[in-house]
Amino acid sequence: MAVFRFLSAVFLLVATVALVVDATPASYGVGSFHATSLAGHWKELSPSSFEVARRAVVEASPWLWGNLIGPLLEVPTFVAFGALALLSGYAGRRRRTVRIFVN
Repeated sequence: MAVFRFLSAVFLLVATVALVVDATPASYGVGSFHATSLAGHWKELSPSSFEVARRAVVEASPWLWGNLIGPLLEVPTFVAFGALALLSGYAGRRRRTVRIFVN
């Protein structure tokens, strides 16, 4: 359970950093708020690996990329990692102990 709580903290940190990166231009008055998608961040960090992954999935199943993976990668980064933080936090929560006494 501690692993899920740790992952929740890491995912929340990534979500917070992504939100700050997206909101910084708006807070300085340089531009408006623009939420960057997972695909956008992936293309910025490593465009070659994004293209290799896209080509591999499209060759295996074009339907999979067009209907499942592609739309998932268009979700804003802070939303995706925030959802992962919530899910892993819920999975790692401390459970209440139930004591049953039978006479």
